[in-house]
Amino acid sequence: MSRKSASARREEILAATIDEIETTGLRALRVADVAARLGLSPSLVIYHFQTKEALVAAAFAHAGENDLVLAREIAGDDEPATERLTRLLTWYLPSGSTRSWTIWMDAWSSALFDEQIRSTLTVLDEEWHAVFAGVIRDGVGTGEFAVDDSAGDDGDDSGNGDGDPVDVNPDEAIPGDGDSGDAITVAATRILAFLDGLSVRLLVRGGEVERATMIGWVTDFADSLLGRGED
Repeated sequence: MSRKSASARREEILAATIDEIETTGLRALRVADVAARLGLSPSLVIYHFQTKEALVAAAFAHAGENDLVLAREIAGDDEPATERLTRLLTWYLPSGSTRSWTIWMDAWSSALFDEQIRSTLTVLDEEWHAVFAGVIRDGVGTGEFAVDDSAGDDGDDSGNGDGDPVDVNPDEAIPGDGDSGDAITVAATRILAFLDGLSVRLLVRGGEVERATMIGWVTDFADSLLGRGED
């Protein structure tokens, strides 16, 4: 039997780490338990990742990138921007066991004390903003969304439910994703913040009825924020 390559072994360890975090939570995570899932020695896991902290940060990055692959596929479809945005909003919210939202709650709390995890989540957050901002920008270009992106660094224009520009606080923009006054970036920031808050609530309360209600809430919020382009 041929030995696995280093990259294949790392992927295997990362997947097992994600499974372990989802099952037991980050606080109870032990390198020995990850190794046991794969029939490996703990020393081999440490050989590939040096420390438990580095393993956890890499696992979060791996899980986040897997989610982003599907999000980018949705965003890159040939559908109208309004339909792509609706699909992203619906898919983003937790549903059963289709997405490992529990590990993200663990990650957010751990990021308060762990610089490696905080840095990893910052990069992933910027990637999510890029996905949503790209769809919004497409919709502005086709006239589906009424977001005035001409303000630049002045940051005084964005869309509201009537398709009219409203004031934008440039401090709401996300670093690394456009200029500080980019109204499209601000819109993506607001939508993602709303989604994250609803997702935490949904994880705690659960239920498909609750989820359906929240999909309606976030869809209405996005519609009021982005407006509709005039014919």
